[in-house]
Amino acid sequence: MEDQVVCVADGDVSGDILPKSNDSWQAPDSDQAQTPLLGGGGGGVGGDRYQTNGEDGWEFEEITLERVRGGAGLGFSIAGGTDNPHIGEDPSIYITKLIPGGAAAADGRLQVNDIILRVNDVDLIDVPHSVAVEALKRAGNSVHLLVKRQRYPGSQPPLSQQQQHTPPQVVEIELIKGNKGLGFSIAGGIGNQHVPGDDGIYVTKVMEGGAAHLDRRLEVGDKLVAVGDVNLESVTHEDAVATLKNTGDQVVLTVVKSQPFSFIHHSLPPPPAPPVQETRLGTPPLNLSLGEYHSDTNLSTSKAPSDEDIPRDPRKVVLSKGPTGLGFNIVGGEDGEGIFISFILAGAPADASGELRRGDQILSVNGVDLRHATHEQAAAALKGAGHTVTMHVQYRPDEYNRFEAKIHDLREQMLNTTGSLRTSQKRSLYVRALFEYEPSRDSGLPSRGLPFRFGDILHVINASDDEWWQARKILPDGHEDFVGIIPSKRRVERRERARLKSVKFQGKSSYSDGKGTLERKKKNFSFSRKFPFMKSKDNSTEDGSDVESLTYVTFLSTGDGSPTKDTANTSYASDSEASSTRGIDEPVLSYEAVVQQEISYTRPIIILGPLKDRINDDLISEYPEKFGSCVPHTTRPKRDYEVDGRDYHFVASREQMERDIQNHLFIEAGQYNDNLYGTSVASVREVAEKGKHCILDVSGNAIKRLQVAGLEPIAIFIKPKSVESIMEMNKRITEEQARKTFERAAKLELEFAEYFTAIIQGEAPEEIYKKVKNVIDDNGGPSAWVAAKEKL
Repeated sequence: MEDQVVCVADGDVSGDILPKSNDSWQAPDSDQAQTPLLGGGGGGVGGDRYQTNGEDGWEFEEITLERVRGGAGLGFSIAGGTDNPHIGEDPSIYITKLIPGGAAAADGRLQVNDIILRVNDVDLIDVPHSVAVEALKRAGNSVHLLVKRQRYPGSQPPLSQQQQHTPPQVVEIELIKGNKGLGFSIAGGIGNQHVPGDDGIYVTKVMEGGAAHLDRRLEVGDKLVAVGDVNLESVTHEDAVATLKNTGDQVVLTVVKSQPFSFIHHSLPPPPAPPVQETRLGTPPLNLSLGEYHSDTNLSTSKAPSDEDIPRDPRKVVLSKGPTGLGFNIVGGEDGEGIFISFILAGAPADASGELRRGDQILSVNGVDLRHATHEQAAAALKGAGHTVTMHVQYRPDEYNRFEAKIHDLREQMLNTTGSLRTSQKRSLYVRALFEYEPSRDSGLPSRGLPFRFGDILHVINASDDEWWQARKILPDGHEDFVGIIPSKRRVERRERARLKSVKFQGKSSYSDGKGTLERKKKNFSFSRKFPFMKSKDNSTEDGSDVESLTYVTFLSTGDGSPTKDTANTSYASDSEASSTRGIDEPVLSYEAVVQQEISYTRPIIILGPLKDRINDDLISEYPEKFGSCVPHTTRPKRDYEVDGRDYHFVASREQMERDIQNHLFIEAGQYNDNLYGTSVASVREVAEKGKHCILDVSGNAIKRLQVAGLEPIAIFIKPKSVESIMEMNKRITEEQARKTFERAAKLELEFAEYFTAIIQGEAPEEIYKKVKNVIDDNGGPSAWVAAKEKL
C-alpha cells in the first residue's frame, strides 16, 4: 500500500488525501486554534508510555516549531502508520524529509528518520497514517513535537551532514531481481531535491523480501550515483526511474554509503535464505508514479508474465465507466485491419481491471461486431455503450505490431518533411502551454481532459501516444494537479494548420499589411520603442517622446536572437510597439519545452498592450519597495540641473555607445536629435540585484534580449476583448483610436506570444491590475521556468 500525501495550500483545511509515497507537510499558515484531538495524554519524555516493548537504545527530544508564514510551513515529510508501515511492519510515524525554508530546517533539531510520538496533545503511537496527518494539520501555529531517534553505540548522537568529515564510502552492489523486483524506493533528482541543495538520487525505503533487503548492503539514505554504466549524479527523478526500469535481472549499483544508517533496519527481521533466482532476461514492468512532486518511486514489484505467456484466445472483459470514461485509446479501422487498443490511461477502469493490454484487438462491444468496423464506427459503439461495457477482445501482438510499423513509417515520412523531432516513448517532460485548452470543447477527447490557460506549466508524464498526452498542471505552490489528457503537440499543430488553411481560402488576413517578406523581416528586428524610456524633463509629451516621430537604430538578427546593427537602415515610426505580422506558414504555437532554473535576482517586468502605462505607474507608486525603474543611457550632454546616474547615465561619446550596442549591452536603443538613448542590460541588472522588479517600458523585442543576457523577465500581455471594451476602459478615446489600439494588440500577440509569461483579459482596469499582480506573485519566486535547450 502506498503512503499518502496531504496537499494543503495556505489557509486550506480540507485535507484532501491523494495517493503518494510520503507526506510533504507544508501546512496552512492561517491562524488556527490549538485544538486537542482524539484525547491522548502527555506522558513524560522518558516515561514507560513511550518505551514500547521495553526497547532501549533510543533518545527522546521535545521540539517546538513555529510555522513559517507564507513559506514552506513546518517543512517536513512523514510516512508510516498502522495502515501503511514505512519500514517492515513498524507502524511508527517517520520523518522522511526536511524541506528547505521550512520551520524544521530552520530549527535544526528534527532529523530524517526521527519517529514522532506526539503532536501537541495527540498521541501518534500505533495510529493510522491519516491520524498523524490530521494532527499536524490542525496543530496550530506553534507545534510541540515529541520525537525519538536511535541512539548510536556509546550514547553518541548521530552526526549531521555538516558535522561529518569522513570521506564517503563508494561501493558497488550487485542485485539479482527476484519475485519482488529490486525492492527499494528512491527520491530526489533535478528539480525534486530530497536532500536540500543536492540533486542526487537517494534510497528512501527498503522493502522486506525484495532484492535489496535480501542482499542487506543497500540502506535507507544511500545515494545512487550510477546504474551499470549510466551516471545518475545529475539527472531528473524520471530519468533515474527509467534507467532502473530498463535494467536486466542483474543490476550493478554504484552507491555512496550514508554515515551511519545501519540502525534503519532495526525493525526488519533477518532475511530468509535466498530463494532460487530467476535467470530469465528482461525487466519486469514497474508500478511507477513518474509525475509525483517530491516523490519516492517504488521499485518493488513482481514479475509480469512474458509476452509468450499471455493467452491468444478471445476473452470477455466487463468494465464500468468511471469519471474518466473507460480510459483507453484505439487505433485502426482502415482497410479492414481491425480496432486495436493503443494506450491505457493509468488509474482508469481499463487499467484498474488489469484485463486489457496494448495490442488487444476489440472484437465486439455490447454485441456489436467490430472485427471489420471503421474507426468512427468503433468510437461510436464505445461512446454509446452505456455505463457497463462488455467487450470481447483478443491479444494479437503480431498484427498490432505490423499496424504500428506501418503507422511509424508514415510518421517518419511526415517528420522528414516537417523537420520536427519525435517525442520519445513515454518520455516525461515539462512544457509551457502557448494556447488555452478547454476539454469540454474537444469532441475527440478519449477520457478526462486537463484544462489549462496560456502560460500554464504542464508536467507531461506520458507522451507515447501521437494524439493525446497524459499530464499534470503545476500549481502556483509547486504542487501538481490531477492527471488528465491533453492534445499532443502534433494534434494541436495539425488542427491549427487546418484552421488557418481554411481561413486562407476564405480570404486575405485582416492583419496583412501588404508588405513583402523582407520588409516584414526588417521590422521584426527593429528597436521600435520610443526613447527615452522614462518620462523626461525635456518638454516631453505624455508618452515620453519629445516629438511626433523618432529615428530608431535598426538591428537585424544574428540567428541566436541577439541584435547586430545595420547602419544602412533606419526606421521612422510613431507606434510604440513592433508591427510585424506572422504568416500562416510560420510555426504554430503549441507547447514549449521548459526547465526550472534557480535565479538569484528579482525578475524584470515587461507589460505590453493597452493600460500598460497606467499599470506600470500604479505598481511603482503603490509598491515602491517592490518595484522600480532603471536609469537610461544617453549621448546627450548633461544639463546643469541633471545628475549623472540619477537622471541619465551620460555616455562620453557616441562611438562608445554604438560599440556597446553592437556588443549587445543594450536591450533597446534609439536616436533623437542626433543623440542616442537606450536602456542597458547593466541598468536592469542593477535594479534586479537590489531585490526590486525593474519595470521596463519597452517593446516585445526586449524580452528575448533580456533572456539572452541571462535576465528572465516576467512578460505580461494585456489582451483587449474588443474595440468596445477599449472604449469602455478609456472614455476619452475615439472609436478610430480604439480600433487602432485593438489591431496593434493583435499584431503584438501574433509577433511575441511565444515569449509571454501570461496573457490577461478583464472587464475593468481594476480586474486587470489585480490579475497582473497575481501573475507577478506567482512567478516572482526563487526559481523560474525557462525555455529548454532541447526543443520539442
